[in-house]
Amino acid sequence: MVPAMVLHVVKSLHHYGGPGLVPIVLLSIASAVSYGLAAVLQHRAAMVTSPELSMRAGLLLQLVRRPLWLLGNALDGVGYLFQFLALRRGSLALVEPLLVLSLVFALPVAAYLDHRRVSSSEVVSTGVIAAGLALFLGVARPGPGHPDASAEAWVVLTVVIGAGCAIVWSGALHHTRRRAAVLLGAGSGLAFGYVAALTERTGHLLDAGLVHTLASWVPYALVVGAVAALLFTQSAFKAGDLRLSLPMLTVAQPLVAVAIGLGVFGERIDGRGLAPLAEGVGLAFVTLGVFALGRSPVIGIGSAEGL
Repeated sequence: MVPAMVLHVVKSLHHYGGPGLVPIVLLSIASAVSYGLAAVLQHRAAMVTSPELSMRAGLLLQLVRRPLWLLGNALDGVGYLFQFLALRRGSLALVEPLLVLSLVFALPVAAYLDHRRVSSSEVVSTGVIAAGLALFLGVARPGPGHPDASAEAWVVLTVVIGAGCAIVWSGALHHTRRRAAVLLGAGSGLAFGYVAALTERTGHLLDAGLVHTLASWVPYALVVGAVAALLFTQSAFKAGDLRLSLPMLTVAQPLVAVAIGLGVFGERIDGRGLAPLAEGVGLAFVTLGVFALGRSPVIGIGSAEGL
C-alpha cells in the first residue's frame, strides 16, 4: 500500500523536476517515516505522565526519564536530519507537503502495537492522501526561491507566529481536553512550520561555513522554536488521543511552511489558468484524507502501559 503510494508521488514529481529532484523527494519521505514512528512512541509515553504537567515545562522533565519517549525523540532527530538535508536543496513548498505522509506511516505502526488490522476505509484514506499530494505537487511544480528575507520581514513573521502560538496556548487552557488537544496540535503545526523556515535558512547559511552560520541569529532562533514546538506537541499528545492532535499538526505544518515559502522566501508554484483550482483540490484531498485517517480507531488509542 505505502510503497505503491510513494512511488506514485515520486513519479509525478520526477516528470517535472529532473534527476536532482528525486533525492529531495526521497529524503522528505524518509523524514516522514521517522516522524510518523516518533509520534506514535511519544504519544504512548506522554499519556502516562502526571495529568497536572500538561502544558508545563515539567512535562518534558518527566518525559526524559521514559525510554520510549527518548526513542521517539531519537527518531524525531533522524527525521529532522532528513528534513534538513531535503531543505538544503529543496523548497518549503516541495518538502513540507510530503511530510503529510508521516500520518500514513504512523498508521501501520500503531496498528501493530495495538494488535489491530488496517481496515479498507483506512486504505482508501491513504489513497486519497496520495492522490491529493500527486495532484498538488504535479500541478504546482514548486520552484526554489531565495531562502532569506529582510530583517523587517523576519520580525513580522516571528511576531505573527508568536502571537498565533500564544492565542492557541491561551485557548487550550480554557477548553476541554479534547478541544485542547486539537488546539495544541494546531499550535504545534504553526511552530513547526516556522521551524521549517528557519531550518531551510540555516541550511543555506552553512554553505558559507559554520562560523558564518553561528554568527547569525537564525540557528539560535531555530533552537528556541524547536523547544517551543516540542512542548506544544507533547502537551497535545498528553491532552488526548493521537487522532485528535496528529491530523491537525500534520495539516497545519505544511500549510504554514508553504505560506512562508511563497510569501517570504519568494518560492513559486504554477498560478496559470486552472492550476490554482487543481492545486486547491489536491490540498483539499490531502486534508480530507488526513482527517479521515485521523478518525481511525487504530490511531492514538493504545497506551504506554507495559512499554
